[in-house]
Amino acid sequence: MASEITRGRRIGLDFGEVRIGLSISDLDSILVSPLATLTNDEKFKSNFKKILAQNMPVYIAIGWPIHLSGSLSAKSQSVKDFAAALKSYVDVPIYLIDERLTTTDAYAQMRDAGKSMKQSKEIIDQLAAVGILNLALSLEKSDKGLG
Repeated sequence: MASEITRGRRIGLDFGEVRIGLSISDLDSILVSPLATLTNDEKFKSNFKKILAQNMPVYIAIGWPIHLSGSLSAKSQSVKDFAAALKSYVDVPIYLIDERLTTTDAYAQMRDAGKSMKQSKEIIDQLAAVGILNLALSLEKSDKGLG
């Protein structure tokens, strides 16, 4: 049986070389919403620390890019390095979550809403982060757990 869920917010991240999409759960881990898109540059750390201080998450879930076959992608090492860097200044658990198809789903949502890809670059990253955090919450609530 699934373990008891700790009350508190969770943050999801969709890592990209240029932008990082963020999502956040409500305190009861029922609803996940887009939060922000941060530029992946020298200001990321200070901007992300502000978000952490404002929201005090229970954990952070980062999308782990895996091919449909289950093998690691070229981007997998970049995400692993990013997660290791986060651990140097984040004091909550960080989980890598299989993100297969989350960006594809985000593009489909934008297309269905009638938005062009040019209009939606930043929101795509946030929607992918929503998908990643929803997957993490499902794992957390399941018998499998997060890790």
